[in-house]
Amino acid sequence: MSYDKKFREKTIEYYEKGNTYRETAETFGIAVSTLTEWIRRKREEGELERKYRSYKTKINKEELSKYLREYPDAYQAEISKYFNCSVSTVCKTLKQLKITRKKK
Repeated sequence: MSYDKKFREKTIEYYEKGNTYRETAETFGIAVSTLTEWIRRKREEGELERKYRSYKTKINKEELSKYLREYPDAYQAEISKYFNCSVSTVCKTLKQLKITRKKK
């Protein structure tokens, strides 16, 4: 779960008024480790913005498209072996390319 920047600032402000880590965490309903991380980030980076994860796929989308043109009836398990990745990675990449694998 990701917390709003204003919530993080209020929490740190409450801690800086002289409350302990545990008191602050219990008051705001967060883990002490979360509070510790927020304080560390504010001190080191000066920023409390949410960090967004970026996921990289192992499959090059152009190569996958080329492979599917050559082997249109390939199963996702076969594709995953060819690209040395999981079937779920193939499924997600196909979804991104808006390619359905329904057999006729």
